[in-house]
Amino acid sequence: MNKDIKEYIDSLKSENIPWHRMFTAYGTAEDYDELLSVLEQTLDTEEWEETYDAISDFEHQSTMFYPAPFVLVFLVRILEKLLGSKTKSADIIAKKLIDQFTYYAQICSEADEMEHSQPLEKFSDMLDDKYLLSEECDEDELEEIFEDPDAIPDDLFYSFYYYSKIVLSQVPEILDKFRKYNDESEAIKELLKN
Repeated sequence: MNKDIKEYIDSLKSENIPWHRMFTAYGTAEDYDELLSVLEQTLDTEEWEETYDAISDFEHQSTMFYPAPFVLVFLVRILEKLLGSKTKSADIIAKKLIDQFTYYAQICSEADEMEHSQPLEKFSDMLDDKYLLSEECDEDELEEIFEDPDAIPDDLFYSFYYYSKIVLSQVPEILDKFRKYNDESEAIKELLKN
């Protein structure tokens, strides 16, 4: 990961991301800031799973949607916090998250094998106003995106995968730092090696 992308990822704050202007598999990501806050704070496994289910529409049927790389930034931070917690529930949640990261790494790896355009030059370019939904997004605007494949520029679409892959590349480093989940770390490294 290059220095500029690392600095951008490290500086991201959930409250500064226009979630309400990003489309997911089922609408917009307007509740993501609140959902990420719950995921960061709770160690109740049932509450965590319910909240994760509510936010997981950034991916559907092996397709990454607009919020994916941004959500993954915060989920990777949550993983690091969980690994440092040393409680049984934190370990259970961490393992579920690592399994999800492995799945997302597989999706990104498969996307790389397909023909695709170049990604946007910078991660931050994804937040350019021209790519975001309108401030007052309605059903018609969302319907156009889902019905017209040309509604999403190719470079933006591939960026969902490209920048997700970069964010996921931090996971093995974190697992290795904590000396946990060696097999999972190696599996993710293998998926992301290209």
